[in-house]
Amino acid sequence: MHCEASFDSGPLHSHWRDSGSAITFDDIEVNDKVLIRTTNSEYRFSVIDPLNHKGMLSGGNLGEEPREAFLIDSLAKGEDGVQRNIHGLKTGARALFYLSSGQNIERVTTSKISGLTLVKAADRTSFFSQS
Repeated sequence: MHCEASFDSGPLHSHWRDSGSAITFDDIEVNDKVLIRTTNSEYRFSVIDPLNHKGMLSGGNLGEEPREAFLIDSLAKGEDGVQRNIHGLKTGARALFYLSSGQNIERVTTSKISGLTLVKAADRTSFFSQS
């Protein structure tokens, strides 16, 4: 299943700084949130189990109801035109997720990633406790 939305979710208004062009699996911890902006939409991945890359995914064609998902990696074509897997998320690549759907497994591939934001759980806690 290839998910691409045909609408623009608009600009992202966030207190958190952009993570630049890549987020590795080593950067992600439990309760972190990853905002993935693509050419066509925006996805939110809330991390439950960083070791297994498991979390709750919403946005894009999936809608606003979070679904259990596994972040596999990113897919990008190299200069030689060969498709390569990238360990983590990278702008210019497409994020690959697997979602459990009853007895079936759905594959979700985003359109090209245009921006990434990693919202660390520790930062959210300290921000809200200062209020």
